[in-house]
Amino acid sequence: MALRGLHPLKKQLQSLWSRVVFRQKPNSAARALVFAALPLCFSAPQAFAQNPVQVGSSAAKPGAPVLLQRSDADIFAATLAGRYAQGVDNPKLAAQAWARAFFRRPSDLELYDRATAANLEVGNLGMVVRMAKLVAPAQRSPKAVLALAVEALGQGRYQDVARTLDGQKFSPSLTQFANHLRAYALLGQGQGPKAIDLASQVTGISELDDAALMSRAMILARAKRPQEAIALFEKARGLQQDSPAGLRFYSQLLLSVGQRDKAEALLSPLAERGSVKASAFTGALALARAGDKGNVALNAQDHVAIGMLTLVEAMQDSRPPTETSDLLFLLAFLHPSSDEVNAALGQHLASHGYDELAEPLLERVSVFSPDFVATRTELAWLIYTRDPNQALLNARELVAKNPTNFAAMTLLADMLSANRLDAEAEAAYHSLIKQGEAANWSSAETWPLYFGRGGARERLGRWPEALSDLRLAKAAAPNQPNVLNYLGYALADRGENLDEALAMLRNAMRLRPRSGAILDSYGWALFKSGRHEEAATMLERAASLAPNLAEVADHLGDVYWRTGRQEEARLEWRRALSLTPTAEQTKALEIKLSDGLPPDPSRAADAAILAQTKSN
Repeated sequence: MALRGLHPLKKQLQSLWSRVVFRQKPNSAARALVFAALPLCFSAPQAFAQNPVQVGSSAAKPGAPVLLQRSDADIFAATLAGRYAQGVDNPKLAAQAWARAFFRRPSDLELYDRATAANLEVGNLGMVVRMAKLVAPAQRSPKAVLALAVEALGQGRYQDVARTLDGQKFSPSLTQFANHLRAYALLGQGQGPKAIDLASQVTGISELDDAALMSRAMILARAKRPQEAIALFEKARGLQQDSPAGLRFYSQLLLSVGQRDKAEALLSPLAERGSVKASAFTGALALARAGDKGNVALNAQDHVAIGMLTLVEAMQDSRPPTETSDLLFLLAFLHPSSDEVNAALGQHLASHGYDELAEPLLERVSVFSPDFVATRTELAWLIYTRDPNQALLNARELVAKNPTNFAAMTLLADMLSANRLDAEAEAAYHSLIKQGEAANWSSAETWPLYFGRGGARERLGRWPEALSDLRLAKAAAPNQPNVLNYLGYALADRGENLDEALAMLRNAMRLRPRSGAILDSYGWALFKSGRHEEAATMLERAASLAPNLAEVADHLGDVYWRTGRQEEARLEWRRALSLTPTAEQTKALEIKLSDGLPPDPSRAADAAILAQTKSN
């Protein structure tokens, strides 16, 4: 588990995207280049021979060498670059390369599909729209069609929304999304009853139909039918739907019809519970208690963005994370300056390891936004990967400006832990846990605090207390990947309950398969279990996903040494030294580089070495 002594609550610190090519492991980069070129080597000669150009003649003679046309050579280069970028896990570069290849040959539908998928992955919807306009409507991908409809809606071309979507076939979830785009377009045309009817159409899939409740309520509110809207919001609340933007709008709707007590009853438990999300409701609760009259007269763009956001957030638990990303990117394309959309998209991307895409979105959220503290909390962890001291300073400043804000105080405790100020961190977590107990927070709300305190206590050498806290956190959050990762690694590193540790880490990998830190933990657990060859394979994957983490390189070096690959082991230990390890890690690495690993008595070969040493 890379950087296991650091922040135990957040995802472990690595960027999903590779940095620049020369910072990749050389063998990984070389393999990516070979695999990128290999399929092209078989397909290129036949493809390029269809349009041969011979110097001094208009056509190639039989048996003469085939010369590439400039356009073919450009496509070949762009395709190679796209495959290489995917091989080294650089989606931004891949998106640019595939788009370049497509624009060289816009009639090639395979290139179109690859370029569209690559640009959807990084949220480049402008490029998706440009490419979609160059192919026949029947050839457009479903999400490209949605992007065209979103563009029309954002530009006020309401009739074009229906024209773009007519006759298209979508999956049930995308059908629901498309129907609500149409409904908001009808609202823009002043056709409220038709919009309500369209948004009320059911898919026959209960999860998707329930997910549409808040968006339907937003449409009813826009059509000036507040009581019907309130009824749908109540139904959504009964299903535990908790879109922050949607609930804030609902509170404003209640205030606008004079139901202040009901608005307070809605907001109080949301604002006062022990979670980072609570900060999103404290401002709304203060306004309600101050006698605010409520404001539901949003401009059309804000109304559509919030309404569609409630739909996407309600669907996300039943959809793959990549589809949620795509739909949120569509909303950001619709309303690039929406604090609500940027906060939701930035947090979603950060939670799935897409740090480089998340950071600019989180930075866009205004200081006046109810989501400001929550997004600054997420942003602090992205900054931490570059500058831990600056991240800690930011956390202290956030608490100074928001001294009673739970999210800000939790961030500070986490940052103290991440910066190895464990005694101060343990005290901060302990204070927060006491507050939670006094306020009767549930164990589900306090698990991050037990997790944080457990991590601090483990590093302070108080393992029995730490283990108790970590098991409390796991009991309350059995599928939280960071809890599984930390506890699984801690057990494996001590050689305790290895089967349990491996099971936890397998579950963590299932939940977050692209986390280099989690793969590192699992590889280390395999190593501690004596499964060295399997450990080497897993740790090589971890190193490719987290090339800048010293502990991953250190672990990989240990495994190489035990499998007889001493020179490669020393290369990894030297690489670990170059990656700013802790003072403790630095000392251990220097000893390894000088002396290697001591013999392992559990291995027959090492036991023989030990026996020989004793006899001498």
